[in-house]
Amino acid sequence: METTKKPVPPSDDIDLMRYVSLFISNWLWIAAALFLSLCIAYFFNQYSQKVYRVNSTLLIKEQQTSGAIANMEQIFAGNVYNPYPNLDDEVAILKSYTLNHRVIQEMPEHHVAYIPVSRNGIQGQRTYKTSPFVLNSFADRQSTGIQMTIRFTGADTYTVEIDEDKAKEKGIDSGISDADSGREYRIGEVFQGYGFRFTLERRDSLKQIVEGNRWLVWFESPEILANRYRSALKVEAVEDYASVFNLSFEGYSPQQGADYLNTLMTMYIRQGMEWKSRAADNTINFIEAQLGLISDSLRLAENTMESFRLNNRFVDLTLEGTLVLEKLEKLEGEKNALDLQMQYYRYLLDYLNSRDATENIISPSVMGVTDPMLIKLVTEFSTKQQQRKQTAFAVNDRSPQIEMLDRELEDARAALRENVNSAISQLKLSADNVNGRISTVEKELNRLPGTERRLIGIQRKFDLNNSVYTYLLERRAEAGIAKASQITDNRIIDEAMVQNSVRVKPMEMRNYLIAMLLGLLIPMLLIVIFDLMNNKIISRHDIERLTKAPIIGYISHSEYNVDNPVAEKPGSTLAESFRAVRTSLAFYTGQTKCPVIVISSPISGEGKTFVSVNLATIISMMNKKVLIVELDLRKPRVHTILKAGNGHGMSQFLSGGATFEEVIVPTEIENLWFAPAGPVPPNPAELIGSPKMAEFIEKARDEFDSIIIDTPPVGIVTDALLLNQLANVILFVVRQRYTTRGSVQLLDEIYHKGEMSNVALVVNDISTTGYYGYGLRYGYSLGYGSRYYDPGNYYTKGGGKSSGYYTND
Repeated sequence: METTKKPVPPSDDIDLMRYVSLFISNWLWIAAALFLSLCIAYFFNQYSQKVYRVNSTLLIKEQQTSGAIANMEQIFAGNVYNPYPNLDDEVAILKSYTLNHRVIQEMPEHHVAYIPVSRNGIQGQRTYKTSPFVLNSFADRQSTGIQMTIRFTGADTYTVEIDEDKAKEKGIDSGISDADSGREYRIGEVFQGYGFRFTLERRDSLKQIVEGNRWLVWFESPEILANRYRSALKVEAVEDYASVFNLSFEGYSPQQGADYLNTLMTMYIRQGMEWKSRAADNTINFIEAQLGLISDSLRLAENTMESFRLNNRFVDLTLEGTLVLEKLEKLEGEKNALDLQMQYYRYLLDYLNSRDATENIISPSVMGVTDPMLIKLVTEFSTKQQQRKQTAFAVNDRSPQIEMLDRELEDARAALRENVNSAISQLKLSADNVNGRISTVEKELNRLPGTERRLIGIQRKFDLNNSVYTYLLERRAEAGIAKASQITDNRIIDEAMVQNSVRVKPMEMRNYLIAMLLGLLIPMLLIVIFDLMNNKIISRHDIERLTKAPIIGYISHSEYNVDNPVAEKPGSTLAESFRAVRTSLAFYTGQTKCPVIVISSPISGEGKTFVSVNLATIISMMNKKVLIVELDLRKPRVHTILKAGNGHGMSQFLSGGATFEEVIVPTEIENLWFAPAGPVPPNPAELIGSPKMAEFIEKARDEFDSIIIDTPPVGIVTDALLLNQLANVILFVVRQRYTTRGSVQLLDEIYHKGEMSNVALVVNDISTTGYYGYGLRYGYSLGYGSRYYDPGNYYTKGGGKSSGYYTND
């Protein structure tokens, strides 16, 4: 019989209701996982280190004044070239390692970690300024990162236990004699060993030291602390383009964070003032050096003038001499100004060649240089210097930003050096011109009398040195005024306060939410994975997606230690499931006289023999004569269940060695007759396919109301296929949690190829305990007109073989 039907391919659609049922059936596992995850979250929230955020506000703004004082302040503050500081650079300075290292050095309390340890060994929260004792260091450097356990043996005594493995790892010897090892120390006594040298002191009289208390203590490295703190520091503008910044820090104690932020802001402002003072001091020192040089010349000129006046009391300048002196003094003043500019140019060349970036460059206006191009180039060079210096606070010297700034700085240096060399050449020409004019005036001087000539020369030197000295004194006074009037450009708007701190870690509600999600998702995911990895038939859905063959009924798991529970427990739930199958068979056989029911299975062990015997028994209870034929000629088992002999059997009848009457034997069950398999033949398939098989069925139909034939599994041999033309219904038994999906696909191929007609499925061994499937459930009756019997969902668990369940097919 051929058909155009095609096998049903496995569907990839996700059955949501099936997985919902899986989750519901495994709710205990999910609940246990949820409880465990919430417990973990609780202990994490309880014992993990608390982290607090503190905030402060800082104003970073350049102050502006007016007039000459403003100009001098900008000159000596070192930012005349950039009166409005780059705010990004200031943020980099706040987060710089150098500044943070200075801050750490100012806070010795941060150098030591104090953690209480309970009597059962559980570590508590790290404390800050709340421990009953404090370690006072008596060494420039203590061993860092080596934990010590301090155990108080009394109100004034304690012992110290060192993490020796960590000390050996760092290559530190104990330095403690055997006599001192493990001894008690008194409060205030110096402990020395393992690179430590400190005393333990009471923090204050209000905090009592309790005997038996333990503390875990270690010294922190200032270098590591500086990097840790700068990483935990956040600096953000309150608004875009604003000069007010919010500083936030996350630490293990609100007081620790507040102390750090307040010290950081104070040190930042102090550092800014130091930089300004250093720039002003550089300018004043330069002027002082020039004053030192000119003061000697002025003193010598004064002495010479005084000596000449003593020796020549009645000599005075004539009108002509006075005019000559005025001309010379004017020219000498011009020459002196040129000399000062020349000194500044030489200073610039020395500065550029020395590449010393630690000192700020002095402004040209200090020495009276007004060349706009030079001022512009000096401004650009100084700006690049400041940018490079401030960027170096945040990145290392090999970073791309530093390399780019170095190239720009070298370009600015070359341009400035070229301009200075050109200015020196121009200055030399101007000096030569002034010297020529001085020579001309000096010729006029030679016409005067010798005494007057000497007086003019002395007066000339004195006036020249005095004017230069006076000029430098004025510049120094301006510089001093500017330095004295310096005020900080930055202000602390809001100090960090403990009462404004916020705990940020652990985030308890978030942790509980994450734990809840993981506690639900992980077991659900595992259930889905196990389901996808399973290749056994678990649910009705598994059968429906693999084959279109109808399901005729469901047999529950046998809990009885008997081979034929229907006969011995006719009122049991198991017997009711066979009654449901019997009722459904009536739909398939209709009014057929003596229907022939062939029972097989895909593979051995699925319970086809168990179903055959119990189905025959339940039909016989309707006062119908039932014949059960054992055609599993290779491995007969029915006769052992029915406790019948296996003498003359089907193999002998089919081979002509026995008559129909000799083969048919009664059983202990009323209305149930049995045709045993007989001796195992060498050619069972040929015997079953012979005309004698049809002859046997014809004779049996004349004497019985129903015929049930137990055949071998179709996945092993094809005996059941040979009976297709003789059978009214072919039942395939599939066993939950045992039959593979591939076996069901094999049945589907047979069904759609038309090799068997009137095929139906019986699902065997349905467990009564919920676990891992749905829809495999028997009922007391089947609805007619429907392909499936589906009285409701039923979840199964286990699937182990009962002692009363016959599986050896």
